[in-house]
Amino acid sequence: MNIIHVISTTRPSGTTSVVVLADWLEKRGHNILLVCPPGGWLPGIIRAADIPLKEIPMHGTKGPSAILQISRLAREFNADIIHAHLSRATYISHCAGILSRTPVVSSVHVMHRDLAYKILPNKRHWFVGVSDCIRKAIISHGVPEKFAHTVYNGTDFLNVNSKIMSENVREEFCLPDNSEIVGLVGNVNNFKGHPILIEAARTIIEHRPDTYFMFVGKYEPSDYDTLVSMAKKVGVSDHIRYTGVRNDVKRLISEMNIVTLPSQFEACSMAIIEAMAMGKPVVASRVGGNPELVEHERTGLLIKRNPEELSEALISLLSNKELCSRMGTAGKLKAENIFSAAATAENMEMLYIRLRKSIGYNM
Repeated sequence: MNIIHVISTTRPSGTTSVVVLADWLEKRGHNILLVCPPGGWLPGIIRAADIPLKEIPMHGTKGPSAILQISRLAREFNADIIHAHLSRATYISHCAGILSRTPVVSSVHVMHRDLAYKILPNKRHWFVGVSDCIRKAIISHGVPEKFAHTVYNGTDFLNVNSKIMSENVREEFCLPDNSEIVGLVGNVNNFKGHPILIEAARTIIEHRPDTYFMFVGKYEPSDYDTLVSMAKKVGVSDHIRYTGVRNDVKRLISEMNIVTLPSQFEACSMAIIEAMAMGKPVVASRVGGNPELVEHERTGLLIKRNPEELSEALISLLSNKELCSRMGTAGKLKAENIFSAAATAENMEMLYIRLRKSIGYNM
């Protein structure tokens, strides 16, 4: 099939999974074209993956022009599917699909009450939640059940040689050789739970003094200043490392003992999936799609979002290497079976075929 993916942001958050999906659809023999706004982080990542890219401005007054350009691309590319990611791309792709008579799939990566759920779904435009939690939410917000589906995010972090990947991580971040690393991967802010982890850190360090905390992700200066001040007040500054945005996340995860995500909400966390794929136990808040990923007491621990439960969970795992190893192994097996990039690409391909067949196209 010829498939156009349209993404209306160039920021790291929420776009990594799209690039992975596009790459693996190519591996399955499909022709892929990615469309996103110019500039920012994403175009470079797409080019590095050697996926064809078209940069089209989409924001503000550029929306109507984007519709016309994408509809023209769909005709020239002889597109079988336009696949939209995020709200603006959903509206633009819907209109472009009408003009070019191309079926549209819209992936819903976050939870919100957008008018799109009420007015856009139809037999030629299906919606896909990245978890059952999201699928149920969009149905409750107006998407007819017959047009709402689930395809989980997938990772290509499987089959990584952790020993090679992790070389020099401790040296780079000035960590002792015997340090135990707890990682939190995601935008550094209150939503992802960094303040809660900093509060929990003091208790953790009292019980496990060799524990260090690695915050991997983008941070705004105001959030960074707040967290640095908080860590200093709590007395854990020396045990925290801020990496900023990285293109070697798998290398950093490979050296972590545990990955945690005490966030307010997650749809289908790539950080959790990637940690599981690399055999790391996960401690996450019991919110959103997290319980679909983390099996409590089997692949990790699910907690209430507070410093007390977080510290207790992390101390219990750091103190039991055998349990960590067992959970990591179980998580990796689950990732291989359900959350691999290959499985996601296959499931999405099947959805494309079902959509096209349902409206009378032969495959």
